[in-house]
Amino acid sequence: MTKVKKLLVVLLALVMLCGIVTSAFARGGAQGEAQKSDKMHFVYVSPLLAHPVWLIAKNGFDAACQELGIQGDWVGPQGISPEEMAKLVDTAIAQKADAIITQGIVPAEPVQNAIAAGIPVLVVDSDIPDAQRLAFFGKETKVQAQALYTDVLERLGPNTPLNVSFQVSNLVYEVAHRQINDIEEAFKKHPGGYKQVNISESKSEKIQAVTEWERTFNAYPEINVAINLAAEAGPACATVAREKGIRRKVLIYAVDDIDETLDLLRNNDLDGTIVTSFWNYGYQATYWLYQHITQGKKPAQVSNDAGTILVTNKNVNNYADALKVKKDL
Repeated sequence: MTKVKKLLVVLLALVMLCGIVTSAFARGGAQGEAQKSDKMHFVYVSPLLAHPVWLIAKNGFDAACQELGIQGDWVGPQGISPEEMAKLVDTAIAQKADAIITQGIVPAEPVQNAIAAGIPVLVVDSDIPDAQRLAFFGKETKVQAQALYTDVLERLGPNTPLNVSFQVSNLVYEVAHRQINDIEEAFKKHPGGYKQVNISESKSEKIQAVTEWERTFNAYPEINVAINLAAEAGPACATVAREKGIRRKVLIYAVDDIDETLDLLRNNDLDGTIVTSFWNYGYQATYWLYQHITQGKKPAQVSNDAGTILVTNKNVNNYADALKVKKDL
C-alpha cells in the first residue's frame, strides 16, 4: 500500500470516528432533552407580573418547583388585564402544561377550557366559582372584617362614630365588593354608629392611589378610619395623611406585607395590615397540584383559607413564619 493510500485510509477512519462521536453526542443531547421534557410543567398566570406582593407568591412557587423538580413558568401582564391573562391560559393549554395556577379576575371560559383539556387548575386570592377548579386558596374575608373591627373598637372605643372610607384596586372585580360587604356587616354593629363615607379605586397604581386619597381627605375631613384593600393603597394613604398632618385623627389599615407597608407599620404610620400567605399562593398551591397529579389527592373542600391575620406593630417582627406553614392534602 502506497503512502498516499495509507494516508487516505487513516483520514477515512478519522472521519468515521468523528461521525460516531458526533452521533453519540447527538443521542446524548436528545436523551437530555427527553429527560428535560419528562419534568412536569406548571404555569402560574399571575394578575401582575412584577407587583411586589405577587413576587412573594413567585418566590413560593419557585421554591416548590425547585423542591419537586418541576419546570415552572411565571407569566402575567404588567398591568391588570383579564384579557391578557386569558391569552396566557390559552397558551398554557397549547403547551400542554401539567397544571395551572391563576387568580380569579381571569375569565372563567379559558380556565374551564384548561380543565376540559385535562389540566388541573388551582385558583388563588379571588375565586372563579363558575369553573371546576381543583381548589380555591385565598383570604377569608369574614375573618379580615372581624379582625379590623376588633382593632378599631380597641383603639376608638364603643361610643366613637366610625366614618370609614375604603380604597380598592378596582370596583369591577367581585372580590372588592365582597370584602367591603363583609367589613360593613361587622362595622354596622358598632354601638357608636357606622357610616361609609367614600370608596375610591387605585387601579393598582401607587400614583393613582395617592391622588384618590388626596381627593378623599379634602372632600371628607370627617373620616376617622381609612381601610385600604389593595397593596399599594395603604402606603399611599399613609403618605397623604402624613403630608396633610392628619395622621393622629385617622386610623389607617392596609393589606398585604410588602416591605414598604411593614416599614410604615413599624414607624406607626399605619395601624395594621391584613395579611394572607402570598407565599403559599405559590408554594402550597404547587404542592397541592403536585399531590393531586401524582397521588390523586383532592382537598377536603374547594374553598380554603390561606391564613388571614391582622399584623400590627406588636407582632410585625414574628408573624411571618406562621404564614409559611404548608399543609399536605
